[in-house]
Amino acid sequence: MILLDTNIISELMRLKPNSAVIEWLDEQFSHELFLPAIVKAEIEMGIAILDDGKRKRALLQAAELIFMSFTNRCLPFDGETATHYAKIIAFTKKQGRPMSVEDAQIAAIAIQNSALLATRNTTDFDFLEKLNLVNPWQYTTN
Repeated sequence: MILLDTNIISELMRLKPNSAVIEWLDEQFSHELFLPAIVKAEIEMGIAILDDGKRKRALLQAAELIFMSFTNRCLPFDGETATHYAKIIAFTKKQGRPMSVEDAQIAAIAIQNSALLATRNTTDFDFLEKLNLVNPWQYTTN
């Protein structure tokens, strides 16, 4: 199971997405790719704050297409996830490494599901021992 961070979904919504990210995604089995509900919320919030116009409409359309492809593969933040979240936040505070609520929620979902987290921002997560990361921007074919 692979969870996609917000920056992966944002990249897919670009007119010219990064080729390494596209190649990496093409190498994955689609049934193994999952979307944390928090990522959906972040994308929808980012679009909602835009002024009405062509760009907002295009992003809405792109987001709808992407989200439709994740039907039945969107993982919630539930009670068990909340326990992982609390441990992550406590750990980050003790370590003096603040983490955003959204990042901690995404990490909690990944840990709960023993999933690999695909993100560009590996340094935001790399100090969490129970979390496995991959950076698709660094993907190269051999």
